[in-house]
Amino acid sequence: MKSFRAIALLSIFASPFIYAAKLVTVENANSLLMNPTRSSPAVVVSLNQGNIPAQTSGVINQLQANVGDVFNEGETLATVDCVDNVYKKQAEAAKYSQAETQLLFNKRELKRGEKLFKQSNIGEAELDRMSSAVDTAQSLFHAQQAILNMAVLNVERCNIKSPYNGVVTKRIASVGEMIEYGKPVVEMIEVTRLEVSAKIANSDEKSFKAAQSFTIDAGGEQYKVTLRALLPVIQSNARSREARFVFSENKAFAGSTGRLRWQSPVSYLPAHLLLKREGKSGYFIAENESGKNIAKFIKVSSAEEGRPILFNAEANTQVVTDGRHGLSDGDEVELTKSSAKAHGDKS
Repeated sequence: MKSFRAIALLSIFASPFIYAAKLVTVENANSLLMNPTRSSPAVVVSLNQGNIPAQTSGVINQLQANVGDVFNEGETLATVDCVDNVYKKQAEAAKYSQAETQLLFNKRELKRGEKLFKQSNIGEAELDRMSSAVDTAQSLFHAQQAILNMAVLNVERCNIKSPYNGVVTKRIASVGEMIEYGKPVVEMIEVTRLEVSAKIANSDEKSFKAAQSFTIDAGGEQYKVTLRALLPVIQSNARSREARFVFSENKAFAGSTGRLRWQSPVSYLPAHLLLKREGKSGYFIAENESGKNIAKFIKVSSAEEGRPILFNAEANTQVVTDGRHGLSDGDEVELTKSSAKAHGDKS
């Protein structure tokens, strides 16, 4: 019995050492690659929203604006009793006419004075007085002209008009109420000039900048948008940057919330292929070296667990999909028959 065991052990140590290649499954990268869709929260904002004030004082005698009413730029929202402003305008118009008459009279006087001065009938001092009177009258005329223009403007301001195309969201004043200059009458929001505000995470910035198109999903609809600006400010509390977009075609309602989406033009491998070796993240590929298939670990410094893996190699690279967990960089591997046939290996 002992001699039999000795012979068996001798035969084992005498036989040549056989190294077994590890069985793995590989697939061409082009059958695995994807261009993932990224997204971020977004909201539709109006460029103009706020209270529309009265620009003159008086009692409101008409208030045409009701909540929900849409007004075009320049249309009247409310009117203020304008009797006082009209009387002021008439008074200033009379003063303007008086100033104009005085100016014309002084100019005629100066013209006669110049003739008399040439005939030596008046002295230089008298001519200077006439010239000074014209300058004074002209200054008073221009001052009165400005006062009259303001009076005319105050009459026009009795009609409180919409500053943009918008919708009334709140009535603040009421008919019969005494309104002071600068006090709000209604609240409005512009409905034509809309933008989309989105927060772009720092980790998504690379794919965001490389994207060629963007859409926003809001209210069950999808809208095409175009990037207008990416603010050069990082919000430390959210570790993100604000991006502003304009609608390309149809527009969502102001205040709508949704998701901004874009597709990365950069190719990625599925997240489940990510492995760690010696503290580094990456994935395995198989390469033929001197007739042997060798596993190589490809490090990806930007890789994150649970997220697709950035891929920069050739599309026909053989990526290890099964059997990768027990691999080390440089291991000899044997492709399974199904995988070998998929890649044209006839052996």
